[in-house]
Amino acid sequence: MKKLMLWTLVVVMLLAMTGTALAEWAGAAEQDIQEVPECHFTTIEANEATGQPLLTYIEGATPILEIDGLFFKDLNNNGILDIYEDYRNDIEARTADLVNQMTVEEKAGLMLHINASNDIVSDSEKALPHYVNEYHVIHYLDNTNGTPDKLTNRHNYMQQIAENTRLGIPITVSCDRQYNAWGGFVDSPHDAFGASGNVELSSKIWELHAKESRAVGYHLVLGPYGVELSVFNGEDPAYVANMITAEVTSVMTSMYTCVKHFIASGGATGISFTYKRSPAQNYENQMVPWKAAIEAGTQWIMTNGYNQGLSNTVNVDYDQETMNYLRNTLGYEGVVLTDWGAMGSEDRNIWDNMGGSDGITADDIDLNKFTVPQRYAWVINNGVDQLGGVGVQYHHYLVEAINDKLISEERINLACSRILHIKFDLGLFENPYNDISQAMTICASEEYIASPWKLVDSDTLAAARNPELVELERKLQAHAAVLVKNDNSLLPLKGKEKLYFAANDDFTAALYSKNAEQYFTVVDSMEDADIVVIDITRMDDTAELAIEDAKEAGTKLIITANGISPSTFMMESADALIYLNFSRGSDHGKAMSGFLTTTEACVYVDLLIGNREPKGMIVKEIARNEASAVDQWLDLAGDIGAAPEVRLILLALMRENPFVSIPNNYGDALLCYEYGMRYGQQPEFVYDTLLLPTKVQKGVLMKWGAAFDVLESVQATAKVGEPYTVRFLLWNNGADGMTTVQAYDGETLIADKIEAVNGGEWRIVTMDLVFEAAGDHILTIGDLSAVITVEE
Repeated sequence: MKKLMLWTLVVVMLLAMTGTALAEWAGAAEQDIQEVPECHFTTIEANEATGQPLLTYIEGATPILEIDGLFFKDLNNNGILDIYEDYRNDIEARTADLVNQMTVEEKAGLMLHINASNDIVSDSEKALPHYVNEYHVIHYLDNTNGTPDKLTNRHNYMQQIAENTRLGIPITVSCDRQYNAWGGFVDSPHDAFGASGNVELSSKIWELHAKESRAVGYHLVLGPYGVELSVFNGEDPAYVANMITAEVTSVMTSMYTCVKHFIASGGATGISFTYKRSPAQNYENQMVPWKAAIEAGTQWIMTNGYNQGLSNTVNVDYDQETMNYLRNTLGYEGVVLTDWGAMGSEDRNIWDNMGGSDGITADDIDLNKFTVPQRYAWVINNGVDQLGGVGVQYHHYLVEAINDKLISEERINLACSRILHIKFDLGLFENPYNDISQAMTICASEEYIASPWKLVDSDTLAAARNPELVELERKLQAHAAVLVKNDNSLLPLKGKEKLYFAANDDFTAALYSKNAEQYFTVVDSMEDADIVVIDITRMDDTAELAIEDAKEAGTKLIITANGISPSTFMMESADALIYLNFSRGSDHGKAMSGFLTTTEACVYVDLLIGNREPKGMIVKEIARNEASAVDQWLDLAGDIGAAPEVRLILLALMRENPFVSIPNNYGDALLCYEYGMRYGQQPEFVYDTLLLPTKVQKGVLMKWGAAFDVLESVQATAKVGEPYTVRFLLWNNGADGMTTVQAYDGETLIADKIEAVNGGEWRIVTMDLVFEAAGDHILTIGDLSAVITVEE
């Protein structure tokens, strides 16, 4: 059995190497972080009684003014207290004063949001000091890797550069990674929150992620994504709205959110909004979560400039109908930031080679003829406030657009006011710096703070981090895990069983094997195992061969679909199946090597033995096959496998009220929304009303001694070798669960179909039966039966 030998050999080798190789990998990745000189700042402590806020500043860069017993920072070094420097004034007054003092070049720099250079120290033209001083850019996306102390010092050093500018406007630091306090080691597990269905647990984690990220110097997360239908929180508008409300609210306890991407994306499928729209052209349902995010208080929204907008003509930023919907219909008044690269370049529009737009607006305006300044002016006049990812070499084009009056002074000042308002609200003008010791207290364990160690694997990382957060995340890993199948209550295991572990990712298989040894006997051969456990991160030849080997070995089989959707093949093959919805690999940028970013080995084993229970649910229905997945309407929930007339019924229900969840059991999905089994709970299936094909034919009705010609509906006969479609109701009066529906012709099994039914609900089961011989056949499905006449 060569396939089996290969899996065994790799796992044994990985068990031997995990102690040394991982340290080398992690160590190599850490060298990518630039060493930054320590930033020393001075502090004036807060005094609540006098109204003195905490001030942090660099000695020699910012003079301190004492007025009426209070201390103020003279940010522009003019020897007087300007309105924008006086924290006693309201934000509107401070913002207006600062905007009035800014030059056109400074305003243009404020309206750019670019990637932070790794080099923040040198005088190179590609280093951050040059960007700040030459182009006045003070908003930086920083997906840097590093431990909390290094990140805090890096961000303090960036603030030191900004403090030495003419007006002393502090830098706003953003990050694609919703949690980057331990940059590159671990991120937020976006897919787990929705699957957990646990808003309280999720909110605690979101708050701590934001608190830690803010402690190391981040102010704005370019997220969350969860507002987009069909992504992390599924496609039920009401549920997605509830989750995004909680997420925005939780993150904003410490920092700002930039919810993305408006108007919508295609989510996990990677299909853009342009190609997501069905013949129905739905968008009302997708606006429900966006309205919720705005009402929750998000002050930033990122557009999806790689998609056409509502008019189906030009990309979102250029589409007046879409931007008017955001500003006017939804009433959004915060900052609008374009996605990175959405503005194109000097010789390329973003829609060039995108396969969607030709650059002609709904009003027949040819944007292809626009110069770069005209292009920038167009999107800003549409409602954009800040251009994301635009290189500093394009700064002069925005200056040109302003000087040539392509954008009114009023519009520019409005954009700058929106952007600056948030800096004031964050208190950055008074306190732009973060204390490294405080950051470590918030982010790290007492043991790590006392004597830091090198982070070489997931265990050393977990031990270094905030233990409260680590345990909450482990709880989330279990709450997000969906128990899909559990024949004969195989799970949880009893302990002492002989287990064989395999996976696509040999590193993961080795970790799971090692952690399982405390409860089970881990063997190196499927033939020696009582149970084979296969972790699948991608359904490739390796995974399929492993499943086939397990079947040949005649053992029980547990499959975990780790970050990929369960398939019909998995469900047919496994005795038990768990769907793991937990992935916290770094979003954008280079992640640190050698660290497990999916469900931790200790949690995985706890799920098997029952120390933790899978409590997750399916948030987006899963198709039985590729054809059903392709045939669905991506802008309508619950329609996988639905007949055309049923799809129209679902559409009508959505149109009547986009805010209300539509039925999840009208189609023919493999797994429906909200499905998730529980240990120790069983389904209770009831077969109801076998519906056979009928035909209408002429008949005779005898009445009052006379014969009348009538039309009558009678059972249709089947044809040998041709599909004969039957339908029936399958009720589940118990807990969520699945069964294999079997159709018998006499004693012969002629068809079967997996059906997973949510507890307390029903599914319409459709089966195509084929009879091989003419005559009368007794059909039995569950406790339903009928006689079928089959003709040649």
